[in-house]
Amino acid sequence: MPRWYNVVLYQLLRAIFWVLAKLLTRCEFHRPPNLPTKGPLIVAVNHLHFVDPPLVMLALPLRHVTVLIGEKWATSWPISWLVKMDGGIYVRRGEVDREALRRCLAVLQNGGVLGIAPEGTRSRTGVMQRAKPGIAYLATKANVPIIPVGISGQEKLTAEWKRFRRPHIVVRVGEPFTLPQVQGSRKSEQLQALSDLVMQRIAALVREDLRGVYGGTEKCQAESNV
Repeated sequence: MPRWYNVVLYQLLRAIFWVLAKLLTRCEFHRPPNLPTKGPLIVAVNHLHFVDPPLVMLALPLRHVTVLIGEKWATSWPISWLVKMDGGIYVRRGEVDREALRRCLAVLQNGGVLGIAPEGTRSRTGVMQRAKPGIAYLATKANVPIIPVGISGQEKLTAEWKRFRRPHIVVRVGEPFTLPQVQGSRKSEQLQALSDLVMQRIAALVREDLRGVYGGTEKCQAESNV
């Protein structure tokens, strides 16, 4: 479970981000009723801009979310200090970081909430990229539900600010769902397929032109009803 100062900082940041969102953007938040307010669970979001984590904080009424962040930020102050105080987990990109996976499982096994971008990093193409199998591994290993979150409009944020406009951002939260357990052989392929399913759920929540490799409204909507 998070320490008291993790929760205090998270809620303080949430309040600050709420004020900034009101002043600097035109945000819409759409969420289903009766969302879980505590873990264990995973929050999965598409990642196109650095504002995505704060928008997820505003979209969900959660006490605390443990976030994953690239190891390159470990020496960048004040981000490194914020990650430490918030209880975040650093991840080595481009490899299977077993220590990070162990810490993520510990968060879930202790009833916490884990925030993950299934793509593993921020998209450089402006659209959704192929998921990594890590989210499916964690969700099936810990047997916890996933809340999909799709964000649209953040890709235009910087350009709109340069024109002195408040960008219109839409954050849609989907219904929680669980993944089936991996069985038999070819587990790596199964985990990748399940991670793709998570991304299809997210894709159904964003604008069609942002879906990238998960494009196709009919396919995304069909997968979302599985």
